[in-house]
Amino acid sequence: DKRIVFEEASAGDVWWGKVNTKLKYESFLTNRERAVDFLNLQKRLYVVDGFGGWDEKYRVPVRVITSRAYHALFMQNMLVPPQDDELHLFERTGEDKPFVIF
Repeated sequence: DKRIVFEEASAGDVWWGKVNTKLKYESFLTNRERAVDFLNLQKRLYVVDGFGGWDEKYRVPVRVITSRAYHALFMQNMLVPPQDDELHLFERTGEDKPFVIF
């Protein structure tokens, strides 16, 4: 199942049903807080930076933070690795910040 934050602006773009279920924004914030609290209690974390997509015009910077090595390894295989001169793209804030998965 995927839970997607329900927003009026994008509600018509999502195929709602058994797989894509609506999530209130307040519930999202609660879930995110629990995830961050869990990660803060772990002895070791793995961070993977990469791009979703090869085309520089459309690719999205993605940062994955996980407590499990095999999740990090999987995401290293799924994302396009950044070059050394692109690492600064994962430290940005505001509108240009990377998409974060934890």
